[in-house]
Amino acid sequence: MDSHYSTNLPQLVFTPQQLQQYEAAAAKHSGVSMQELMHRAGSTVAHWIQQHYDEKKRVIVLSGGGNNAGDGFVVATELRQQGYDVKVWPLVAVHTLKGDAATMYERFKQSGGECVQDASLHHYHIVVDAIFGIGLNRALPEPIADVLAKVNAAKVMRIAIDVPSGVDAHSAQVHNNAFNAHHTLTFIALKQGLLSGRAKTQCGHLWFAPLAIEQAFYRQCSAVACLNDHASMMRKRPVRDQGSHKNNAGHVLVVAGGLGMAGAARLASEAALRTGTGLVSVATHPDNVQTISQGCYELMVHGVTTAQQLTALLEKANVVVIGPGLGQCQWAQQMLSTVLGYEHKRLKVLDADALNLLAQHPQRLTDCVLTPHPKEAARLLQSSVTEVEANRFAKVQELARSYQATVLLKGPGTLICSADKLTINSSGSNALASGGMGDVLSGIIGALLAQGVSPHDSACVGAYVHGLAAQQASSEGSKGLLASDLFPVVRALIG
Repeated sequence: MDSHYSTNLPQLVFTPQQLQQYEAAAAKHSGVSMQELMHRAGSTVAHWIQQHYDEKKRVIVLSGGGNNAGDGFVVATELRQQGYDVKVWPLVAVHTLKGDAATMYERFKQSGGECVQDASLHHYHIVVDAIFGIGLNRALPEPIADVLAKVNAAKVMRIAIDVPSGVDAHSAQVHNNAFNAHHTLTFIALKQGLLSGRAKTQCGHLWFAPLAIEQAFYRQCSAVACLNDHASMMRKRPVRDQGSHKNNAGHVLVVAGGLGMAGAARLASEAALRTGTGLVSVATHPDNVQTISQGCYELMVHGVTTAQQLTALLEKANVVVIGPGLGQCQWAQQMLSTVLGYEHKRLKVLDADALNLLAQHPQRLTDCVLTPHPKEAARLLQSSVTEVEANRFAKVQELARSYQATVLLKGPGTLICSADKLTINSSGSNALASGGMGDVLSGIIGALLAQGVSPHDSACVGAYVHGLAAQQASSEGSKGLLASDLFPVVRALIG
């Protein structure tokens, strides 16, 4: 079999438990033994190293006690055959190996391969992690965690087989001293825990190798989530007919900007305009009106102090974005109560302070998209940030159930969850770590809703366009990118 791997990841996403349950059946249906499958996995990693490091670098493989170790011994054996200086450092005694993993160790030994203990890491160029696979769901044993702390601090290239040791491939939890990979090669099917939160960062560049059995695996079970891709997101953008006028493109009302927070309201409302909505009104603290209007004359900005004034604006809009810079004072509470209590159907995006106010008085919602970051999610769940990040998938699903809403949980590998759908965002950049970026996202989502895109798809397309805009706008460096720098890129992507 030719080694095949790619950074073009499939859209279907599965749990590690599904891999454990159906991998053998998929291999059998494909006419492949489990030993051959192990050989394919190890050969793929060895081939990847040869393709990317054609100089004969010095390599150390860290092996554990299960099938992942077997993959590692295949890597070591094949690289030795190609002239690389390769050693294996067993972090679990090799005499405990069983089955195919034991067979691969014997082959390595018979080929003249050497195992070492307590290797001097400065001697090596590449470290390959073959310690734990997809089954790890606990903290790393202390001796292995101590070794990985040294590995992570060393000036070496770090490559993980299937999943970095210390990363939970189900929950995306990252345990202390988890292997911090520059590259991860994962096999057969995408595991959800590699695609979100700190785990996404821990994997480095993620490569996918189907090992020629992925289609048989897909027939065995159903995906639990979908990874969005460029083509599918672009297809879901709103289409504007040649004969369209402003009222066909929707009317977004942005309720935002408490005293001194005009910037958040301006960013959200201008983002809605730049994403193609026909009309944008802003309901804000009266002292903010001039600041928000200045330089963006397309915005209809209203100073609002009463529920009656806000209700009059709600009657004209078909989508409401509420929360950016809203504050949590009595005025802000009145604005949120008026929006949520409005008698006619309005699609709504709740962000920032609207979420904090909602957390104080939880209620089931209708026609809402919630866009919390982990701290806001923790408040909504009366939980902690640590608990949210320990299982982002479970927590976003809990939020969607509890509030009967579409929920977008921010962070690397943003998660979007509705009643029957879970989507993982594939775009993004650390350039998004800047004030106002969330305000822009809420405006983008609101504009998509106003143009007829469904709540789930609006959150998915919004997250993708927002992340891709940041990637493109930060081509000269991630530091110093402003939220408003995204506007021309968002406009180009929305088309």
